[in-house]
Amino acid sequence: MKNNRIGLILVISSLAVIALVVTLLLQRQQASHAAQVKVQGLGMVRSLAALPVSMLAPGQGPGVLGSVLAYRDNPDFAYAAVSAESGSNLAEVASPGSLVPPAAALVLAAFDERLLPARPGQRAIREFRGPLADAQGRLQVRIGYFEPEHPIGLQDLPFYALIALAMFLLVPLIYLVIKREMAPLAALSEQLRAIPPVSGQAQSSADAEAAQDVHALVNKLNHYIDHAGARILALEQDNVARMAGSRLLEYGSNKMQTVLHCLPDGLLVLDPAGDVTFANGKIEPLLGVPVSDVLSSPVEAWCRDAELRNLLARFRGAGADGRSQISIEFTPDGVPDKRLLATSQALAGHSMAYGTLVVVRDVTREHLARQAGNDFVAHVAHELKSPLNVIGMYGEMLADSGEDDPAIRVEAVNVIQDEVERMASLVNNLLNVSKLETGSMRPERHRVKLDEMLRDAWNQALSRASSKGVTLELQAPREIAAVSIDKDLFRIALNNLLNNAIKYNRPGGSVMLSAEEGDHDVVVAVRDSGIGMSPEDRTRVTEKFFRVRETGDAQRGGHGLGLYLANQIVELHHGRLTIDSELGQGSVFSIHLKKMPALADSTQVL
Repeated sequence: MKNNRIGLILVISSLAVIALVVTLLLQRQQASHAAQVKVQGLGMVRSLAALPVSMLAPGQGPGVLGSVLAYRDNPDFAYAAVSAESGSNLAEVASPGSLVPPAAALVLAAFDERLLPARPGQRAIREFRGPLADAQGRLQVRIGYFEPEHPIGLQDLPFYALIALAMFLLVPLIYLVIKREMAPLAALSEQLRAIPPVSGQAQSSADAEAAQDVHALVNKLNHYIDHAGARILALEQDNVARMAGSRLLEYGSNKMQTVLHCLPDGLLVLDPAGDVTFANGKIEPLLGVPVSDVLSSPVEAWCRDAELRNLLARFRGAGADGRSQISIEFTPDGVPDKRLLATSQALAGHSMAYGTLVVVRDVTREHLARQAGNDFVAHVAHELKSPLNVIGMYGEMLADSGEDDPAIRVEAVNVIQDEVERMASLVNNLLNVSKLETGSMRPERHRVKLDEMLRDAWNQALSRASSKGVTLELQAPREIAAVSIDKDLFRIALNNLLNNAIKYNRPGGSVMLSAEEGDHDVVVAVRDSGIGMSPEDRTRVTEKFFRVRETGDAQRGGHGLGLYLANQIVELHHGRLTIDSELGQGSVFSIHLKKMPALADSTQVL
């Protein structure tokens, strides 16, 4: 139906074009014929008007007019005549079957033409006329031509038929070209009909038939283009939303990765098969293995620690134990001073297992703290056990024979008193160390006259020095700069230094307590002539519970807290404790304190 319609339209269009072309050609031919006749007629009139009357109307014979009739080349020639002013013809010639019409009564002064209506049995005539030159306007020459009876001459029919045939033969070619160009549109129409309706409604048969029309096809195509544009816009908006969501997820993932890498502990994430899928940056300094090796190599290739390797092996294979939390503490291979704790935690949720998280933590400080605590308990127990044993032994001695032997009773009482003082000193030092380490010991510094405090400490230490056979000396000027210290705390440090110098001295030795004022500080020194220390012991003597291991040192009864506590108290006062000692030559402990400027108000609390 569609092809028939197109063919019919092409045939009608071609016929209309042929008719239009032929009409235009006929009009052009008629105009050309009329112009030719006019040129010929006026030319002949001018030519004849220039001749003398005697040649045009000789009286006998046709004269020149006869020659015109004999040699006419236009089949539409009607007549030629010389007419007088009265309208009579002096001479005339006419084609067969033609009659010369009467002339007009008016003699013309110029050449012109007129159309004579058709008479019965004849065609209309176009007449050209003009005055004779030697007749003073009394005579005129007239030449007439018949108007064409048919617009097309028989001789022109083949030409017009050939033009019409050529144009008509173009119709099939145009039809084939149009059909070829319309083939993609037809295929597009079929594809559009195959697409489900946009609105979800069924397509009616009328719409399907209408879709065969190009206009309907264009409308439907525009409809689908609009729908496609709306769909593309919706997809772009959805894509923008997806990109925003993806960037948010990427930001969250990067943020989480940064957080995981900044954690102080090492992290290993194992998949359900037991392979490491994630390791943060702390794994390398803890285990000494690059993260790239941890992620790209099996556990057996990069893990050198048997304990950690056995822990990771628990989560490999079908029989992996990923639910229970397991913790192991181990020393890394090649780093004996480091202690690590590895703890596994199952990653599960919503009845699904995602793998295992292994946290590797450096617990060296905690391990050392536990070890120090254990050593502390053992040391304190030992320090308390020794005087308690002595007290118990002398108590039994008093119970057995103390009443009978006064010497034994005096010896027992003295020994018991010494051991009680030793335990009291230990307990006091422990209390002070506890306050110091918990931060509850805060010095309340005041402006203190150092010479008076030194003399008080020297007087308190005289009895202890005398009982040990040690000479105690004091060298402190009366006028010495004041210092800003906590008097009670500083006395503890000074007493510990004096007790240490007396305890580790030789029989008959000496201890000197001195003070010296410098440009910016005051130096309080305790010098003894005791056993001295080696360079190795000198660097560790201020550590907690450290005691010099020398021959005979076991009988001196130290507990390793005196110098530690003295050093900490000096540092609380922003001072420093220096030690100068040689083995067998004695020791010098010097306290350096910043002196205070001389003020009018010497009692100011700092």
